[in-house]
Amino acid sequence: MKGRVIDIIVYLMQQINEREKGLSHFERLTKDLQNRGYTEAEINAAYFWVLEKLRLRLGQLTRSRKGQPKKSSRILHTTESIFFSRKGYGYLIQLYQLGLINDEQREQIIQRAVMSGLDNIGELEVKMLAARLLMNSDETVGDPGRLLLLDESAEGTVH
Repeated sequence: MKGRVIDIIVYLMQQINEREKGLSHFERLTKDLQNRGYTEAEINAAYFWVLEKLRLRLGQLTRSRKGQPKKSSRILHTTESIFFSRKGYGYLIQLYQLGLINDEQREQIIQRAVMSGLDNIGELEVKMLAARLLMNSDETVGDPGRLLLLDESAEGTVH
C-alpha cells in the first residue's frame, strides 16, 4: 500500500503546484483517484499526509523570520550516477521539487541507494526508499498518517 500512497501524494502535490489552488477541488481529485483504482483508505492516507506536511511547513515558516531558503540543485557524482536509471533519478528530483523530501532526505535516499549495491535503480526502488524514509521521519513520529503509510495490505486496513 505504501507505494500506492506515495503515488497519490506525488499526484496531489503536482496538482497543488500546477493549479495553485491547494486542495480546493478535493471532490474532483478524489473521483479521479478512485477512477484510477485507488482505494478510499489509500486516498485518505495520502490526503492526511499532505495536509499534515503542509501544517508542519506552515508552522516552520511562521517561526522563521527569513522564510525558506531556495531549493538547491544536486548533481550526482559519477560514482553515484552508476546506480540510478534516468527515471529513478528523475523521480527523486520530482519528490524533492514537490517538497515531499528535503535536502537531508534526498541525500539519505542517494546514500541508501548506493549502499544497496544495486545498479539501475528505477522509480519503484526510489519510491520504496522514500516511503521508508518518510515513515521513519522525526516529523511523523506519533502521527496517525504514519500508521496508514506503514500498512502493507492491499485493502488498506488500518491496524
